[in-house]
Amino acid sequence: MLNAAACRPPTGTTYLCVGQDLFSVDEYVMSQYNYSLHADIMNSTAKAGVVVSNITHQMPVSSFVPSSFMVYTDLQSLRGLWAAADYGSGIQYADGLLNLFPSSIDHSHQTRGAAGLQIGLWLNGTQGCSSICEGELDMQIEQLITYMEHSRASKIFLRLGYEFDNPEFGYSDNPELYILAFRKIVSDCRKGLSAKAQTRVMFVWHSWGAPMASKQLKLHSFYPGDKYVDWIGVSIFQQVLPWSPPWGGQISDVENVLEFAQKRGKPTMIAESTPFGGIELKQASKAAKENIDETSDPWDRWYGQVIDVINKYDVSMWCYINCDWESQPQWHNVGFGETRLSSNTEVMTKWHEQIMSGKSNRTFLNLGALDTCGDVTLTGNKSGDDWFTPNHLLSFILVPFIVASGAFFIPYFTLRGRGRSTKRERRPLLADMNDASSFRAKLQNRQTFTNSN
Repeated sequence: MLNAAACRPPTGTTYLCVGQDLFSVDEYVMSQYNYSLHADIMNSTAKAGVVVSNITHQMPVSSFVPSSFMVYTDLQSLRGLWAAADYGSGIQYADGLLNLFPSSIDHSHQTRGAAGLQIGLWLNGTQGCSSICEGELDMQIEQLITYMEHSRASKIFLRLGYEFDNPEFGYSDNPELYILAFRKIVSDCRKGLSAKAQTRVMFVWHSWGAPMASKQLKLHSFYPGDKYVDWIGVSIFQQVLPWSPPWGGQISDVENVLEFAQKRGKPTMIAESTPFGGIELKQASKAAKENIDETSDPWDRWYGQVIDVINKYDVSMWCYINCDWESQPQWHNVGFGETRLSSNTEVMTKWHEQIMSGKSNRTFLNLGALDTCGDVTLTGNKSGDDWFTPNHLLSFILVPFIVASGAFFIPYFTLRGRGRSTKRERRPLLADMNDASSFRAKLQNRQTFTNSN
């Protein structure tokens, strides 16, 4: 039975979500489409010098648009929702993504709605939570409500104070204040949103799935309560890798969060995920590389294990970060590496076989699935017409050229609106942060893991 209030998909199905910046999402869609077209060409048969394609199996570009997009903003500025912003971590632009991949008309002439948005909302630690509770950010909350009310997104998943239990994110010294801030935002949104908009907005409580600041802290120390939480999320980066450092967590930390959600009957999402160190582990530490079998399958090493978690706990949404982290100033030399699926032929092939083509036991849901809360039979079976707009043509041709030429950084200097950003690991990508010092310690840990002998 569908959980209509939370838009939980049917058992055995998972919404596919991709991020975390505009051009990375665009590269994901177009590279998937490119792979599919070449696969069709390879499977074509030639008769009397004429190539005859198996047209019934050729999927339109809209088939490769995920069900939702990952974007980031912070409550203080709300940048990256209505207009583009870039602080060295790629273009954040929620409306831009919805414009780039609009709704479409399928072959039965039925309108398929726009994709959803999965928004990471930074609250700026205890200091920000205090401001929220004191009413100092009420105007910003009203602006957020206005955005969600009028957004063309089919559904919005709002991650409030994402990775609240990350020791470096500033919530651990006063979890009670985080709870109060979470409750206030949810209450204000539910009061301010129309009844129709309320059915489109889900509030996500997102743990980082790794050790907390102290052993005294538990998940329930931060939990706002079932009344305020619609979905529960967890991050998966290095936890599935055998060389994950102590601070990075283990798979048991991830499972602890998912079991917490199961006990409360909440749908779950892997809210942030990417193979830390890169698909080919070129940014992994030397110590990690010493434990790697050179013949090991990069798919089995990370993706297969994540899918095992999804199957075990029937995870309802998988959010994958498809990104060349090293090309972005904020993430250069932090250790995330190259995680674009298109960067590895083997991984790309298996992604198509297991995720896009429905050959696995689980169905991953793309554009349009959120319209019916996942009530579709197979990703791609009800895809839209083969639309290919000038936006896609320009981005497909120009984006690789821009990245290669170094002009990728022009938007960064043009749009940032402030001095050079400091490196922040998975901190709000657009936020006007007042204090970067607490995060430097975390980056030092990341860099130690990345560069250690």
